[in-house]
Amino acid sequence: MATSALTPNLAAATNGPADAAGFAAARAVCRRHATSFYLASIFLPNAKREAAHAVYAFCRMIAEAFDQIDEDIEGARGLRHHPAVASPVGGCATCGPTGSLDARLATFRERLDDIYAGRLELPMPESRSEPQHALHAFARTADAYEIPKQYFMDLAEGCRMDLTVARYATWSALERYCYHTGGVVALIMTAIFGVTHSGAGEHATRMGKAMRLTNILRDLKGDSQRGRVYLPLEDMARFRYSERDLANGAVNENFRELMRFQISRARRLYQEAAEGLCWLADDGSRLTASTMMVVYSGILDAIERNDYDVFSRRAQLSSVQKMRKLPTAWRLARRTPGGALPPLFPTRRAAT
Repeated sequence: MATSALTPNLAAATNGPADAAGFAAARAVCRRHATSFYLASIFLPNAKREAAHAVYAFCRMIAEAFDQIDEDIEGARGLRHHPAVASPVGGCATCGPTGSLDARLATFRERLDDIYAGRLELPMPESRSEPQHALHAFARTADAYEIPKQYFMDLAEGCRMDLTVARYATWSALERYCYHTGGVVALIMTAIFGVTHSGAGEHATRMGKAMRLTNILRDLKGDSQRGRVYLPLEDMARFRYSERDLANGAVNENFRELMRFQISRARRLYQEAAEGLCWLADDGSRLTASTMMVVYSGILDAIERNDYDVFSRRAQLSSVQKMRKLPTAWRLARRTPGGALPPLFPTRRAAT
C-alpha cells in the first residue's frame, strides 16, 4: 500500500526571522482571499497549517501572474508583483517582450525548477515584498513535503485554459479543466495532509473537481460577462437554454432544470470524494478536508434556496451557517474505512 509521509520533519521550517516573515505573509494572503479555507485550516497542526497557507499563496500567485494576457511579459502587473514567474534580479532574460502564454509558461517552468533545485534568489528579507516573503515560505514547504513539481505545472496549464478556452462542448472537456484548476490543488493539499492509502489521491481529485464546478455554478454571471461559458454546451442544448439566455440572466424552468442537473453532478463528485476522507491523516487534516467539503457543498444548498437565481444574488454561506456545518464535518472526519457516510446533502427542495 503506497502512502505519503504523515509527519515530515519541519522542525526548522519556521526558524529565524526570514521563515517567520515568509509564513506570516502567506497566512495573511490566505486570510484575505480564502476565508473558508482559512477557517478550516485551524484544525491542522501548526506546521501543516503554515505549509497549507504557503501553498495557497503560491497557487494564487500563479493564477494572478497569468491573468494579464495583453501586456508584455516583463511589464505585466501580475508578473511584476508576483515573483512566481518573474526573476527578482534582472527581470526575465529568456522570454523576451512577447507576453505570450508559451513564454510565461516557460518562464514559470524555469522559476519552478529553480525553487525545487534550491536556487531561489530573493532580495534580503528586510527588502522583500509580501509575495516574495510568501514565495520563500513556499520554497520551504515544497522541499519539506516533497510536493510533485508537476502538480504546479498542471495548475499553470489550467491558467492557460482560462485564457484560451471560452467554451466547453462536453462534460468530459469541462472535467479536464476542473482537474487542472481544482483537482490538482486538492492533490497538492493531500501531499501536505498526508495519506494512509494509495487511493486517497483519486478521491481528493474528485473533491477538487466538485469544488471547481461549484464555483462555476455560483459565478455564472461574472464569467458570462467576461465572455466565458463554462456550462457544457451539450447540457445547455439538452435543456434548451441558450447562450443568449445566459447573457440575459434568464431564470426560467429550463435554467432550473439545467442547474439541478449540474448540482446533482457536483454532489455526486462530493459523495465519491467523501469515501476517501478516512484515508487522510487523523491529526486534524481529515477534519480540515471534511470542513471544506461541507462548507463548499453548502454553496449548492444556497443556490437552491435562492431558487437557482445566481444572477441577482450571490450564493454564499454566512459565518453562522458555516459553523452550523461543523458537526457534519466532524462526523465525516470520524468515519472509519467501510463505515456509513453521514448524510451530506439536504432533501432536494422544490422550486418556489
